[in-house]
Amino acid sequence: MKRTALLFLLLAAAPRLDAQGAESPNAAIEQFLTAAQKKDLPAMASVWGTVNGPASKAMSKKELERREFIMITCLAHEKATIGESSPGEAGRLRIPVELRMLALTASPTFTLVRGPKKRWFVENVDMEHLRDRGFCGATSAPGAPKPTPPR
Repeated sequence: MKRTALLFLLLAAAPRLDAQGAESPNAAIEQFLTAAQKKDLPAMASVWGTVNGPASKAMSKKELERREFIMITCLAHEKATIGESSPGEAGRLRIPVELRMLALTASPTFTLVRGPKKRWFVENVDMEHLRDRGFCGATSAPGAPKPTPPR
């Protein structure tokens, strides 16, 4: 009896591994950015999707991971500030997120959508804006001299 009760408590306290999406648009953005910072592909995939659910249900694992690695490269940041949402097409929300990395600043728009079970997913991130602002692959401040490789 004690073992059953202990097992039940452990299972109830454990995070749900099958949870997809987030409870709110801001939570989806926060979870997505945190997962990108940690290079946690499964966590990133759990909040990236469409009205039909997570992106992992719509593409191969190889394609999903390829796209996530690109986003991870461009979403590296030291500080993120979520802005105010505005309505988009077909119930979507558009939310600017200010990202700071070294001397770089960008405010890409995140498009969020409500999916199955009223969960929120990051449907799109304005990657072009991040590339234009130098975020994709930024490892030093703009204008800083490039290090000379050792000989």
